[in-house]
Amino acid sequence: MAKANTEFPPGPSSKFSPKLLRQLTTDPIRTLSEFNQKYGEIVHFKIGRGHIYLINNPNHIEKILIYNHKNFKKGKRLQTAKRLLGEGLVTSEGSKHDNQRKIIHPLFLPKRITSYGQIVVDKASVMSERWGDGATVDIHKEMMNVTLKIICKSIMNYEIDSEEAAKFSSALEFSKKYFKRLQHPIGHILDHFEILPEVSKSRESIKILDSIVYRLISERKKSKSVIDRVESNLLTGQEDDLLSRLLQAQSSTENNSEDDLEYQKKSQRVGSLVTPNSMTDQQIRDNIITMLIAGHETTSNAITWTYYLVSQFPEIEQKMFEEIDMILLKSEDSGKKVYRNPTVNDLPKFKYIERIFREAMRIYPPVWSIGRLVDEEYVIDKYVIPKGSSIIMSQYVMQHDGRYYDNPDEFNPDRWTDEFKRHLPRFSYFPFGGGIRGCIGESFAWQEGILMMATVSSHWKLELVPNQNIKMDPGITLNPKNGIKMRLRMRSNGEKLH
Repeated sequence: MAKANTEFPPGPSSKFSPKLLRQLTTDPIRTLSEFNQKYGEIVHFKIGRGHIYLINNPNHIEKILIYNHKNFKKGKRLQTAKRLLGEGLVTSEGSKHDNQRKIIHPLFLPKRITSYGQIVVDKASVMSERWGDGATVDIHKEMMNVTLKIICKSIMNYEIDSEEAAKFSSALEFSKKYFKRLQHPIGHILDHFEILPEVSKSRESIKILDSIVYRLISERKKSKSVIDRVESNLLTGQEDDLLSRLLQAQSSTENNSEDDLEYQKKSQRVGSLVTPNSMTDQQIRDNIITMLIAGHETTSNAITWTYYLVSQFPEIEQKMFEEIDMILLKSEDSGKKVYRNPTVNDLPKFKYIERIFREAMRIYPPVWSIGRLVDEEYVIDKYVIPKGSSIIMSQYVMQHDGRYYDNPDEFNPDRWTDEFKRHLPRFSYFPFGGGIRGCIGESFAWQEGILMMATVSSHWKLELVPNQNIKMDPGITLNPKNGIKMRLRMRSNGEKLH
């Protein structure tokens, strides 16, 4: 609670305004962007009794996310998201978060990420080969579907079929819309009335997601005991996937019998996953749900917005095609092109695609804002931010700031020279967050996005269907509100050389 004599930074009002609440609810990105332009680097406003501070300075953001991170907790949006994500890696705090990150982190080391590259290309190729010349697709739905299959296979070693993927995506889509509604005070009140259709459907959507995940947990437990799997992996050199590692951690907390010593010996040989917190089935569920959602939604949004932008700039699109042809084209005869699939070894060669992807995530960052709750009184410049206040740091706002980007609303991949990147303040570009709570899968997302575009654009030109109302839908991630329809045009009567 702010003291009566607290000096507030500039802002729209030091008192609660229903009009401001409506603006933040209906168009938060525009509202926060206007605050940045009008009031500067530190902005104060009130929502209800809560004091909100918008931080628009990369140095301040760096201190909050890295050097002073222990003074903050996750923001209110992620607190609400616990209804869906539970106490998984994204929403948990303190030792629970640290222990879970230790278990999951090895799945995102460079060697492991490299091993996922072939999965990305394979899934992208299957999707691409299913498309037809002249057909119209919702590119957002296509990308949501294929990236879900990629994350399932990569970190779970699980092949999710198209029917189950569609079921998962549909339940997730409704859950996202509903949890956005929960951010409104009225939404929280209505949530208590399960007789209401929207409330009832939200409960059913979570049950669908849970049924898929709990079935995976049950089947994996039945297939082989965790201790036996540890022993098998020691002998074969095979690395565990996410579910195996979580089950191994669960076994470490349950193993208090005469087998405990034997288990500890095996754990020490592969890197102990022992954690002081019991790893229940609920916690395993929370982590799987979190990784499946976070691991495919951010990337699918990033690729969707990238194709949306590229489709409106023929010169940029043509340069992308030329780079792909230079690297992947094997032969051409009478207009018939034969391509090979890209590999992770090609990634350094796709310099222009990397710039396109980087610039698209500047304009449409997958995660558009980060919130924190102030644990203890915090000082920024001459202002004291009271305990219990909320802090907002917006990737979208910072990445459209004219202090760091000339013509910030212009899609210009060529701005990303090595010199430009060297002189850019660290937190003027942070599409995946940053600090100890930064996205654990950021490197995987970069690899996936570039390989996906190289694979798909070897054969397809994606044309934006005219007369669409393309709108941003800023929930926890930045979705296109109504999807984006694209018409597929085959670049040539090409064949792929696998």
